Amino acid sequence: METLEKTLTGSRRTTRSDFFTIMAGVVLLLVGFVWFLGQSLLIRAGRVRRHRQFGALGAGFGAVVVVGGLMASLGVPARVASRGIDFGADASVLGIGVTGLTVTAFLSNVVCTNIGSLLSFATFLVSAVVLRRRPQAHKRLMLLASISIIGPALARISRLHGFGGEQGPFIPLVSWGLVLALAVHDLVSRRRLHPSTVLGALLLMLINYGAGVAGRSEVGQMLIRELR
Repeated sequence: METLEKTLTGSRRTTRSDFFTIMAGVVLLLVGFVWFLGQSLLIRAGRVRRHRQFGALGAGFGAVVVVGGLMASLGVPARVASRGIDFGADASVLGIGVTGLTVTAFLSNVVCTNIGSLLSFATFLVSAVVLRRRPQAHKRLMLLASISIIGPALARISRLHGFGGEQGPFIPLVSWGLVLALAVHDLVSRRRLHPSTVLGALLLMLINYGAGVAGRSEVGQMLIRELR
């Protein structure tokens, strides 16, 4: 139990409430991916009507993911502060292998990156709903929505031995590797990139860059100090 807790939260000094809040987020994410797989299987089986019925449910579930993710992200500074951690100390005190920046700077990057991921997810999800009558665009946008939301899960996996930590290449390699796989699929199956793939990749780059800039800015760190 302690090993799982440390992997998920970065510390054994977290409260049970925090731990179960994070676990709820993990379960929510897993349910989302199971739903996505189920929707894909329904289309494969030719059950389009049932796919559309469950699609409406999925849109509502997506809204819950965005709201829940935003609440969880904005609550990170307060959860860290409740453990008595000095926000001016080196981030190594968090025990997750991050060094070379203060706790405030690290949390600013985490919160801004998570908000960026939620923005990407919401944009792709809404676009997929709007373009639901255009299957080629719809399925690519749904896949990009799924890819855009896996950052926090990858961050926790990266803390395991051999994955290089959050400052290593694991997270961007996996995230952009999945986008690259979509592009390769387009080139193999269509001999050209689908517009949704191109525009989606550009949007991800733009939002990720903006989130990174915000996370390193004084405004981002001021937000962390206000939320602690």
